[in-house]
Amino acid sequence: MSINRFKSRTFIVKAIRWLMRESLWKFLYLSASKGVITMRKTNRNTVVPAFKKQYKKASKKTRGIILNQLEQTTGYSRNHIWQLLLKAPHKKRIKRKRVSRYFTVIKSLRILWAVSNYACGQRLKPFIPSLIAALRRHKELVVTPVERKLLLQISSATIDRLLTHDRQRISIKGRSRTKPGSLLKHQIPIKTWRDWDNTTPGFVEIDSVHHCGGSLFGDYVYTLDTVDVATGWNECCAHMGRGEYRTIQALEIIKERLPFPLLGIDFDCGGEFVNWHLVRYCDRNHITYTRAREGISNDQPYIEQQNYSVVRRFVGYQRLDTEKQLERANKIYELLSDYQNFFQPVMRLKTKVRDGAKVTRKYDAPLTAYQRVLKRKDILKETKQKLRERYKKLNPKKLLLEITNLGKKLSEK
Repeated sequence: MSINRFKSRTFIVKAIRWLMRESLWKFLYLSASKGVITMRKTNRNTVVPAFKKQYKKASKKTRGIILNQLEQTTGYSRNHIWQLLLKAPHKKRIKRKRVSRYFTVIKSLRILWAVSNYACGQRLKPFIPSLIAALRRHKELVVTPVERKLLLQISSATIDRLLTHDRQRISIKGRSRTKPGSLLKHQIPIKTWRDWDNTTPGFVEIDSVHHCGGSLFGDYVYTLDTVDVATGWNECCAHMGRGEYRTIQALEIIKERLPFPLLGIDFDCGGEFVNWHLVRYCDRNHITYTRAREGISNDQPYIEQQNYSVVRRFVGYQRLDTEKQLERANKIYELLSDYQNFFQPVMRLKTKVRDGAKVTRKYDAPLTAYQRVLKRKDILKETKQKLRERYKKLNPKKLLLEITNLGKKLSEK
């Protein structure tokens, strides 16, 4: 074996095989006679372990020679070579197969998840007992006592893990048509905490959602979306055009649907709200009216969230400009009033603490708007009893199916 051949790059692999066959002394002689040999990292990692057996059997003097020559040949430090020669061979770790005990209830869990409109584990977990009771009452879900016990003890993290592959979302972006109204803009007060009470039912945030489908030409349907800050009660009403009178008519319909008196409204700077007609309507009905700051969506966090999670999710971004489409949209909102308020748990922010760049938020237990209303002491018992009777008649699975079917027909003119 010539030294010139030993220096060639392509011969390194053959040299390693030769080292496994020939004696250690030939390799040490060749490497010592030529000096440092440049090797790639992959080749060096192969050469050193090849001398494990010889190193363990060799005497102290021979071990020193081996370490010296390997240090020159590989370029490794002496300590690193010593560790490579003495370390135990790596044992391949056998991955334990995790057998879930919830595989028998995965179908039932998917039904509960679909009926809850694909809620996350934290929102779905506390609502499972009520949802199972409602579905069993209308014979939409059949579970054994053992399966029911498993569904009740499943954690929110396990729910999210089991449903990982079932989560598919389509995000569609729309266009904003909110234009600031100059009339009365400075006469309508910006919302402050003096006249606005977040803890009392009846103070709502309102917003207008446009169903233009990307084209701002002509008249089309608008949705007046409202949400009560204290309870999370949500009501929507569709109307044709952006006129002040139609906006007030939609607000009057929503006012009749609320299970408590309308005490205050907070809106953005859109022209459909900043006008004399709405101001006179609020003064006549003793309703507090305030507006958010222009261009700051955080002034209305509750209604901005509802615009997507309720209106856009079920009605979409398509253009609605006929009376039939308006009628179907209002039918969807009537069904959504039952589905959203009775079967959609919501987590409300309790505290928010900022420590430098770190923000810590704490939320309360997920509850539906219906459950929050029942807990209120300032709502009449007659109203609560009517809500209980209304709740018993509702079938969440049927409601969601009707809403979905009507949503598919919205594009038909």
